[in-house]
Amino acid sequence: AIAHKFPAQEASTVVESIEVNVGRTGAVTPWALMQPVHVGGVTVTRATLHNADHVARLDVRPGDTVIVRRAGDVIPEVLGPVVEMRDGSEREFVMPDRCPECGTPLRPEKDSDADIRCPNAETCPAQLRERLFHLAGRGAFDIEALGEKGAADLIASGVLVDEARLFDLTEDDLKKSSAYTRKDGRVNAAGKKLLANLG
Repeated sequence: AIAHKFPAQEASTVVESIEVNVGRTGAVTPWALMQPVHVGGVTVTRATLHNADHVARLDVRPGDTVIVRRAGDVIPEVLGPVVEMRDGSEREFVMPDRCPECGTPLRPEKDSDADIRCPNAETCPAQLRERLFHLAGRGAFDIEALGEKGAADLIASGVLVDEARLFDLTEDDLKKSSAYTRKDGRVNAAGKKLLANLG
């Protein structure tokens, strides 16, 4: 028996902007926000650009027309710009030197690292949000009713300042969060489900 792999489908689109995301370990990853394009049966609007070196190597700029494919028919990947379509308005992307969430100066963990990180693991809201989201995932505690929006709201409302506090949440705590309360101030169904899953 043999397995045949079809070549990955490719399409072109325009990079509207290059944003950065701070992950749960503090790694700051650039990603391309693109005009929606249909690739391999899926509409793609964003793709990771890995790190600043990768962006520079590809020479991808906001405003570029780029070729996109789904690597392994799963992960959206920018292959590179269509340079001849540039009109001169495109500017090179510059990685931030401070965390976009907490303002801490960014730096590599080791001198040889291509990635830069936010070293503020304790109070960076982005890292805490991503860690909470990871804890709630199926590969960890599988906590239903705690998604990205809920995690972000619990942090923004001051209910959670670290992950450990998650398991001590009370109904009164959730009343401070707009994601888990109704208009009349009572805990909503998602809040009750969250408390039941944590109990």
